[in-house]
Amino acid sequence: MAKRDYYEVLGLEKNASADDIKKAYRKKAIQFHPDKNPGDKQAEENFKEAAEAYDVLSDPQKRQRYDQFGHAGMGGAASSGGFGGGMSMDDIFSQFGDIFGGHFGGFGGFGGFSGGSRGGRRVNRGSDLRVKVKLTLKDIANGVEKKIKVKKYVACSKCNGSGAEDDHSKSTCSTCNGSGVVTRITNTILGQMQTQSACPTCGGEGKIITHKCSACAGEG
Repeated sequence: MAKRDYYEVLGLEKNASADDIKKAYRKKAIQFHPDKNPGDKQAEENFKEAAEAYDVLSDPQKRQRYDQFGHAGMGGAASSGGFGGGMSMDDIFSQFGDIFGGHFGGFGGFGGFSGGSRGGRRVNRGSDLRVKVKLTLKDIANGVEKKIKVKKYVACSKCNGSGAEDDHSKSTCSTCNGSGVVTRITNTILGQMQTQSACPTCGGEGKIITHKCSACAGEG
């Protein structure tokens, strides 16, 4: 199957500005992000395709070659699947810093979809709740009010969700030195590539709990 035109992938005209390219990719990335389309293989392919298009069009030199020669001008990158095909999903997410203004790692680090901010505890969005309620024909015809009980997580009243016993029960993470991110340098055929992701030790918070809250056992 022939590769689609990169401008077409992002819904852009040939004379699109760098800002237009960034905005278009941001829109596509949000639309096709795997967290918003779980199990949708086509959405995942569209996500990778948009990342590949952005990788080329956001780079002035690559864009010039592409505008002049098309996919053929991209050499091995175009024939092997390019950015989206030759790199993992984590590699794609590692490029999100200039688009979404933060440090992103894998699936769990996409800003508002499934990750958390460094300002507080990391909270993942849960699944939708489904509750079975028995109704009679009379209830359906006339309407009725039913009370249901739902368990939910709330912030611990003792530690206010921090998970620490008190203000002195946290210390600076030694893995990231309090920055909340770790830098990884990978050697490639094009030279060294530097990527950043959330610190695995502190979860991106920059601090670790030394004394857990006695009320919630550190859960927050």
